Amino acid sequence: MQSVREALLKRRWEVLLFSVFFAGVLVICHFVPYSDGDDAFFLKMANSMSLPEYLRMRYITWEGRMTSEAMTYAAFRLGHTFWSLVNALMLTLLPWGLLCLMRKIIGPGTTKEALGMALYCFFGMALLGITVLGYGGIWVTGSTFYLWSIVAGIWAAMPFADLVWAGAYRKRSLIYAIPCGFIAAMGLEQITAVVIVFGILALTVHFYRNRKLCLPLALELLIMVLALICLFLSPGTEARTQSEIATWLPEFSTISIGNHIFITLQWMLESLARDGKVLLAALWIFMGLLLWRKGRPWQKAAGAVSGVLAAAAILSVFWLKWLTDLGSGVEDITQCVTRVAVPASLNGMQWTAMAFWGFGVLWTLWGLWQLEEDLLHRCFLVLLLLAGLASDGIMFFSPTMYASGARVHFMEHILLWILVCLLAWRTREGCLEKESRKCRFLPGLILLGLGVINIISGIPTILGYFII
Repeated sequence: MQSVREALLKRRWEVLLFSVFFAGVLVICHFVPYSDGDDAFFLKMANSMSLPEYLRMRYITWEGRMTSEAMTYAAFRLGHTFWSLVNALMLTLLPWGLLCLMRKIIGPGTTKEALGMALYCFFGMALLGITVLGYGGIWVTGSTFYLWSIVAGIWAAMPFADLVWAGAYRKRSLIYAIPCGFIAAMGLEQITAVVIVFGILALTVHFYRNRKLCLPLALELLIMVLALICLFLSPGTEARTQSEIATWLPEFSTISIGNHIFITLQWMLESLARDGKVLLAALWIFMGLLLWRKGRPWQKAAGAVSGVLAAAAILSVFWLKWLTDLGSGVEDITQCVTRVAVPASLNGMQWTAMAFWGFGVLWTLWGLWQLEEDLLHRCFLVLLLLAGLASDGIMFFSPTMYASGARVHFMEHILLWILVCLLAWRTREGCLEKESRKCRFLPGLILLGLGVINIISGIPTILGYFII
């Protein structure tokens, strides 16, 4: 008890920061109304069926996301106040989980450094796409399927992070990690795939170092794999696929492989251009600063290229709107897509936009590899970005690619958020090594400034979440 009291006193400003954040998002959630679409459907189901009856119906006729379905049922059955409290808690556990991961990777730091890390996490959260965070974390149905599952996945990954960076996991972490792993695995495929791959790599690194398998964490991984298999074996999966092809993308079954790859890449890049441009701008700024600081002429040149990319991304927020149009032709996700884009349908400006964002992604992969000297950290940074891209790329297999909306990018944005915060902290540490320490505030100011730009640009969208 004494150690807990001392820990709370040591982190009192951090505890106050998270408490204020929880109170703020609780107020926001209180004023978010139910929507007429999915919210109305789930509200009706929750008040007309028992939980076992509801889960059986959904598993047989629609999908295998049983934990997400159960959480959604509970949220609507127990009422809006219950959802507001739980969702505010989940929105608080999201940056807290990111902060815990950062501490495992770069160390706990002093009390002031710990508070600085927490501020970086909150500033970085303001960079998330407004529509992505809104549809995945604020909209009632979107939050129970995406936010709650992703938070569970982040906390399920904690012991694996300990295994890699601390050399051993804390046994008590399994108390929450295993249940969270199961919730995530039968809740959302995107976070499950990321945690499973990370878990496999963590066990592999541990085995390479110690020549033995960590059986408890292997058990957690096995539970997640089995739960994910149960999700995919849902009898309703095929029926849902056929129904959604007819509803949203009739051409899905007849599109050639080449054109299907094209529209998937186009959709992924356009989503980054529209919803992830501020996150990418932040990533390019910090990557550029770190490359520039390395000092060699080619590294300074690479840093300058990153700065140009960041400037173009920031300008596209308010002025260079053509840079966010990649020619998908989808403006209203509630309407059926009767004709998908083909390469010949794009004009010169749309091809230029595709080339810009495609080059930006490849440049980021190369730049991240150049930042670190040791193989472990190089691979970790690159894999974070690749995992984010892959979490979007699985939409290649989905006929609801366009109709699913911005919430499907939530996982990608979370991983980009982690990358931005890690690079921002690396930039700060580099500033402290220089003769002038005034620049130690620069990364935080950059995050804060970009967050303000992102929020201002999204004000119309934000206000829309509170209109019935």
